[in-house]
Amino acid sequence: MSILYPSTRYAEAEARRRTVLVAVVNNMEDLHRAASEGWYRIPQRSAPRRVGADYLAFYQTGAFKAETEAQTVTYYAPTRRYRLLTRRELLPAEADHPRADDYYFRIELGPFQRLENSIPAGAFRRVTFIHTTLDRLFTAATVTDLFYKDDPFETLWHALREHRLRPLKNRVLGDQPVDITLRARGGYLGINCSDERSTQEMRHLMLADRWEMLCFSGAEIEQDLPNCLRQIGAKLIGLGGSVLNEPMPAA
Repeated sequence: MSILYPSTRYAEAEARRRTVLVAVVNNMEDLHRAASEGWYRIPQRSAPRRVGADYLAFYQTGAFKAETEAQTVTYYAPTRRYRLLTRRELLPAEADHPRADDYYFRIELGPFQRLENSIPAGAFRRVTFIHTTLDRLFTAATVTDLFYKDDPFETLWHALREHRLRPLKNRVLGDQPVDITLRARGGYLGINCSDERSTQEMRHLMLADRWEMLCFSGAEIEQDLPNCLRQIGAKLIGLGGSVLNEPMPAA
């Protein structure tokens, strides 16, 4: 049975730049839980490199073959907060599950919405996590249209690696995701790649835990990557000294 939610009336132009993580759902129980209880889980061990996003969308696999939404992206919801919990904490009724002690990202969600036009997989069948934008979610004709080649996050990630830094993925600070974390001698530098996500509510946690935070829009990364790297270097020096030139560990 399809889940009935209001169709989207597409948002203003600036909101369409917001980030979307498309997650794979292979059973109705998880989809209903996300819709009715307002949260969804992603295993930490198999999470994508960037789990943080302004919205979560859901690709329903062929396991939904009795539904018209099988092998489509049809529903999405805004993200509210992130937590890292064990499966036992998430699902106490299943405390004897073999993965009860594994960690999961618990993503709390706002109201479910239905796209005006479902996005079919088409010939693309091996769908995993996809990071995209709200604009692409609203305009894609097939799942392949959700991909884009020059993801600013990936551009920054690889640039940090090329500068002999060691980016860490998917930390949670307070109840918000941090896209990239860099260790410094005197603390931690968090970096978010988003036009919209605010870091103000995390400020007191950063001060207490020796955190500093930078936020770059996609346009900043695309148009002036060297300036972004200079800001990162300056923050690292302020945290006890730059590690830009330290050698990478052997693979």
